[in-house]
Amino acid sequence: MLQRYISVNKRAQKWLWWLVVLGLIATLPLVYKRIETERSTNQVDIVFDYRDLLDASIYRPNPESYILEKLKLMKEAGIGSMSVNESTLEELKNSRRIQLYTPQEYSLLTGKPITPGENNTYLLFTSNEARDKLQPIIEKTYRERLKVSVNSWSYNNRPGLIISLPYEEANTKPMEPDPITMDMLEGQGFRLIARISNRMQPYSEEELEGLLKKLSHRNIKRIVFDGSAVTGYDEDPDLNNVKETAELLRKYDMGSAIIDRLKAPQKGFTVHFAEELDYNVVRLFPLYETEANLKPEVIADKLVLAVKDRNLRILFLNTKAAKDMDKGFINDYLDNILTSLTGPEDNPSEGAIARIEKLGYELGEAHPFVLYGTGLTPLKPVVMVGGAALIALTIGLFFPMLVSGAFVIGALGSLGLYVLSSSLAVQAMAFGVGVCAPTLATLLAIRYISRLREKKMVFGWWKATAVFVVTSMFSVVGVLYVVALLSGITYYLVLQQFRGVALLHLLPIGLVAVYALLFADSLGLKGIVARIRAILLAKITVLWILLAAVFGAMAYYYLTRTGNEGQATQMEKLIRTYLENGLGVRPRFKEFVFAHPLFILAAYLFVKYRNAIYLFAGAIMGQLSIIDTFAHLHTPLYISFIRIGMGIVLGIVVSLAYVAVWELAARGWRRWVTR
Repeated sequence: MLQRYISVNKRAQKWLWWLVVLGLIATLPLVYKRIETERSTNQVDIVFDYRDLLDASIYRPNPESYILEKLKLMKEAGIGSMSVNESTLEELKNSRRIQLYTPQEYSLLTGKPITPGENNTYLLFTSNEARDKLQPIIEKTYRERLKVSVNSWSYNNRPGLIISLPYEEANTKPMEPDPITMDMLEGQGFRLIARISNRMQPYSEEELEGLLKKLSHRNIKRIVFDGSAVTGYDEDPDLNNVKETAELLRKYDMGSAIIDRLKAPQKGFTVHFAEELDYNVVRLFPLYETEANLKPEVIADKLVLAVKDRNLRILFLNTKAAKDMDKGFINDYLDNILTSLTGPEDNPSEGAIARIEKLGYELGEAHPFVLYGTGLTPLKPVVMVGGAALIALTIGLFFPMLVSGAFVIGALGSLGLYVLSSSLAVQAMAFGVGVCAPTLATLLAIRYISRLREKKMVFGWWKATAVFVVTSMFSVVGVLYVVALLSGITYYLVLQQFRGVALLHLLPIGLVAVYALLFADSLGLKGIVARIRAILLAKITVLWILLAAVFGAMAYYYLTRTGNEGQATQMEKLIRTYLENGLGVRPRFKEFVFAHPLFILAAYLFVKYRNAIYLFAGAIMGQLSIIDTFAHLHTPLYISFIRIGMGIVLGIVVSLAYVAVWELAARGWRRWVTR
């Protein structure tokens, strides 16, 4: 039985390679499907938060003329949409629609003493239009929804309302967006995007439908949820009405937007919610109010990168008026934002809009991605079988006897999991392939160079570079697997993501290090055990401790730079900006400066020096970085391919310096130290 397994196991390796090729062929339609989806919409909507403009206006001598002037400048600059929020009494006051009074102010105004036991909010309308359009909204909010007493009063023939809530609390209650403001913005030629929150409690499906119906009459097509949760969300599943919200949005042909750069996703904005919306969802980039004071060129870079590198289709601009103590005035920073869009007068091509249009995008209403290739899902099990074969081949480089067993268990297990949870299965397989593809590629390169060492063949920089290029191309095989497995609109919208980024950056390094230490010399099981025993019983010196501390610090720094939350030094950020602006697409710094040149140097030295094999443990970072580049599923594929291509080319160029420095150091050592 054992002999039969050994015989089958030897033949299996050949067939596993064919399965890898079959899986690779199956990835191509899925990859093409993603490319078509990414190209399905190219309109970018630039939106400004009208509430920020309103808040800034209260610091101006003539708020109304200030608003109209800025709206005209925004329209000319290319801003096509305005966002309108749920109104509050405070916002209506800032808009000069009403005047608000506390009990003390009411007493001073009317000359009547404060009534003990009463703590009301008093308001007067500033015009008949305000009364006609806003009084029904205010009464509906406080009297009908909140069950608060609302009574009429007047002063000097000006009508008003008395709301039986304390002034501060009354100001916290959200109402429908101000219809007068929306009329004005539409009159200025802006599209409208509405922001509604989960603060309209208790949730009323009837009230929400009434609001959405009114908004749909204004041709509002997109709702951006305000706050930390989707309207209708509740921690209690029995009180959660997110599904009802989605149904109402779909009924009135409205979509939503996923806000990028949030510390935590909005509660309730899940895969199921997006599915209920028929994926009528776009991704939104917020320029925070704290960023409005940045230099225009910095803001422009952020906006362009959001569109180009992150597939975002709504650019949502915010600002905040603040005291400028150096210049002695209130700065709203709108000049910064407008200049970032249009560019300086002497060089408008540097503006964000000109750069975005140069990339092939157009300004206009943002639309969701069109789903292509929905019938290609049956190809994913084929890709998973190919992925199981690739993982088994990697295991086989460590334990050849386990190849067949590993494949059978991996293939059957992953397909079984696919039946139970396709999402979990493809994510698990993508992670396995993401780890094993760069590992297998690097180990095959080590084995190839080992054979050249045994034959004592000449191996110069050119051959080392050729090995590096072939290894990188093999890593791209893993890229195609990952892209195909994680193809789907939920990944493009970042509702689901590639999992295990930290492990992806550590496991291949560890596997290559273990292979170099224990398996590269074909010691056999007894030899491996003996080497492990020797390592465990070795005397630890102070030098070892220092080296371990240095290695630990390097590993910590490496992990802090990993993923979307990774931190980079200020110097590196400057270099990144220079590369981005100079090359159009920024290659990954660690690839072309460190990992790729190190790989070529390791290959160059390994033919001569056996211990150079350990350099591959660090050099594999470049190969796994190739996988990680495509694990950023929100980045357009063509950008990722350009990025890794530039990294490979620049890495080859930089490797010349690595090899030259080594040769100079080696000659100096032989000439001076050995004497």
